Amino acid sequence: MTKLPSHDGTKRRSGQSRKPQPAPSVPDGARWLKPAEVAVFLGMSRISVYRLHHRGQLPSFKLPGLGIRVDREKLTALLENTCQPR
Repeated sequence: MTKLPSHDGTKRRSGQSRKPQPAPSVPDGARWLKPAEVAVFLGMSRISVYRLHHRGQLPSFKLPGLGIRVDREKLTALLENTCQPR
């Protein structure tokens, strides 16, 4: 098996994966959320967040080179308006 350099300069075998990344948390004071943060906030996968963005169902926009961002205040307002108690 060949050894490939990793990002930290150490060698690892080609069959080995990288260390698992910690799950992103939702920052308390952040107005603009990244897709991974929205996924944690809504309890869904990051791919589902991208799908909602592409369908126009999220208050989001695309930043060239930075990906999408979601307005936290508008997302919270959207959830309050759409989620009705039973």
